[in-house]
Amino acid sequence: MKKENWSKLVVSLIYIILGLILIIYPAKVGETLCWILAIAVGAMGIIYVLGYLMTTVETRVVENSNGFAFGIVLLVLAVFIIAKQSLIISLIPFIFGFMITVKGILGIQNSINLKRFGYGSFKGSMAAAILVLIFGLVVMLFPFQTANAFFIIMGVGLALSGVIDIVANLMISRQISKMKNVDNI
Repeated sequence: MKKENWSKLVVSLIYIILGLILIIYPAKVGETLCWILAIAVGAMGIIYVLGYLMTTVETRVVENSNGFAFGIVLLVLAVFIIAKQSLIISLIPFIFGFMITVKGILGIQNSINLKRFGYGSFKGSMAAAILVLIFGLVVMLFPFQTANAFFIIMGVGLALSGVIDIVANLMISRQISKMKNVDNI
């Protein structure tokens, strides 16, 4: 097997493994993402505080530096992220749910405008907009559950992508082998 085929196989296997992790442990993935975010925010806070402490008073006054205060705020935010992981995890679907809800409301408004303009086929547009609105509201009302579902769906997608890539690469390799054998005859 060629070097590039091995790298494709490894990438596909990584997709499958990540997908399975997302499917089996969706809550752990959210927690891990929170820890990563908290560590990054905390590191930035430490850098700001150290930067402030390493500059002279004159430089701080001239540059109007708020590095110490900003660093402390980032450190507090890092602690908040760790302490309120479920809130942070649920914010992502809540925001998406809000955006979907707004889109549904705009769709209803557009359907009403279609009716006012005399289009007879506004009912399908209205039904679709109402479904979008309901979906957005469900995501907003149950953000943690939808976050887990989101991670599981992502996992299924990654795992399927990895399997499909492996199958496609095997089929292409077989075809190339067959073509080489035909050329040698």
